[in-house]
Amino acid sequence: MNMNLRIAIGGISHETNTFCARDMELSDFSIERGHSIIDNHNGVRDFVGGMLDAAATLNATVVPTYLAVAEAGGAISETAYSRLVDDLLASITRSMPVDAVVLELHGAGIARGIGNIEVDICRRVRQLVGADVKLVINLDLHGNLNQELSRLIEVAFGNHDHPHTDMFERGQDAVNVLPRLLDGTIRPVTHIEKLPMLMITATTMHGPAAAIKELCRSVETDPDIITCTFFHGFPWADTPDTGPSVLVVANGSAEEAQNAAQRVARLVWDLRDEFRPRTLSPEEAIKSALKSVDWPIIVLDGADCAGAGCPADGTYLLRAMIDADLCQACFAPICDSAIVAQCHQAGVGALIEVRLGGKVDGMHGAPIEAKAYVKNLTDGRFVRQSPMGKGGQESVGRTARLQIRGVDIIVVSERFQPVDPELFLSSGIDVARYRIIGLKSLNHWRAGFKDVIKRDYLADSPGLMSQDLTRFSYNFVPRPAWPFDDEAIYLPG
Repeated sequence: MNMNLRIAIGGISHETNTFCARDMELSDFSIERGHSIIDNHNGVRDFVGGMLDAAATLNATVVPTYLAVAEAGGAISETAYSRLVDDLLASITRSMPVDAVVLELHGAGIARGIGNIEVDICRRVRQLVGADVKLVINLDLHGNLNQELSRLIEVAFGNHDHPHTDMFERGQDAVNVLPRLLDGTIRPVTHIEKLPMLMITATTMHGPAAAIKELCRSVETDPDIITCTFFHGFPWADTPDTGPSVLVVANGSAEEAQNAAQRVARLVWDLRDEFRPRTLSPEEAIKSALKSVDWPIIVLDGADCAGAGCPADGTYLLRAMIDADLCQACFAPICDSAIVAQCHQAGVGALIEVRLGGKVDGMHGAPIEAKAYVKNLTDGRFVRQSPMGKGGQESVGRTARLQIRGVDIIVVSERFQPVDPELFLSSGIDVARYRIIGLKSLNHWRAGFKDVIKRDYLADSPGLMSQDLTRFSYNFVPRPAWPFDDEAIYLPG
């Protein structure tokens, strides 16, 4: 153990959907400075929580710097990004001297005038701290990686799991590796193997992604391999870096890193057809759910998830649920701050006329015009209980629970992707007592709902997260690329 280790911790994390029309501004970010980072993440199962836990075990001194995180959305404006990165660098400067800088990044962040923000951040941090200070980062499984990253950092630890239930452990890894980096036991060599494809991200709880995860774990049993991660990529971004990749860090051997990465990449390519999404229209998904004899069933609003930058006010699935005259059905969340304000003004028990959702753009469906009963109002605050980020404080702004015919609907003021039933519970809904649950999520719900939900159906529709990638115009993604081009082929290296 290094009793004198001094570590600066911080980061900037954003997943960018370049098809979003609205840029992200500084006000869209939740920003933590100094000791508030420790207060807000100590004991929480996220990246920074894992960093803090490992640092405590090592008796290291943690210098919390600057942490800015935003829900997925459009490209970060040039002005906002300049302020974010300048504040991060200024905070790191104040923390020096340090032995290491450990950052929470994402891997799919884009800023106007900059492009890939992870490369830019790491380049500027490296210029600031010099070659002797170790730079280790955590990345999200959905990162679109750029080769230059491997020349700027010592090690990158990404999620193995989707849902990201292993953030805490990857944060621990990012700190636990530092003593061996500093004493020279580890001489890291990174190889990033890109694949000529785009894929809809898949859960690692079962199916092809689970098999690839197990191969990565097997590769990591080699004592000379520091980490091996399959990054699914984030396909709703039109950039030269978009697409899956395999990152391997080996101890001293570029050849071993490359061979391991190409072994995993070959399996990804061979399994590519198994990653094709199996979707239904909203109406078909509800008909399929109604045939079930085992409840509850989740129907996923796959094209309008806040976790991928969507407005979360889409109405295609909700409208289909209402039109189907469902009973024992609920839906969450739909983001409409104007309706929430209307409900809070009217009060619990009021019957009001609403024009719900469909206000941000013309892509995600028209507003639903109906009479609604106001059943519950909350301040939108609760604590995450999912293994993904357990213990974290959530705030979705004020909420309202409406009933439109047989459907209970939770309306939120801020975009949000549920990862467990806590949003429902805070509004008085026990999902275990319902038959059909409409949810604006794709995969992150699986860990938090797994003990309740019997089956799920994926409903697709027009939207910024449509599972049909042919809906989008890609100008910068390298071609040929599967599944668009039949001539696409994976050649190692």
